[in-house]
Amino acid sequence: MTPRMPHDSDPWARRSPSSRPPSRYNVVLHRSADMSLLFVIRAVMDLTRFCKEEATHRMWEAYHLGRTVVVATHLERAELYVEQFAERGLPASVEPV
Repeated sequence: MTPRMPHDSDPWARRSPSSRPPSRYNVVLHRSADMSLLFVIRAVMDLTRFCKEEATHRMWEAYHLGRTVVVATHLERAELYVEQFAERGLPASVEPV
């Protein structure tokens, strides 16, 4: 191990401008009038790994308010969630946080 000099900065503290944390995006699930409520719960559980209670809460929020934020994540993963909800016939969108 090499001794550290007093003027050496911590290598973990240095950050380049490109190493900023990725920006966050909300995955918003919209109300779907033609899908059963149990189908929406099952889809949320399958795609997000939420427990039944959390998935039910998200389903009711979308049902009553017309939309619910399912998760907040980086852009690529948010787009993946939207595609997976669309494959199941559920409307979803991506919004910046």
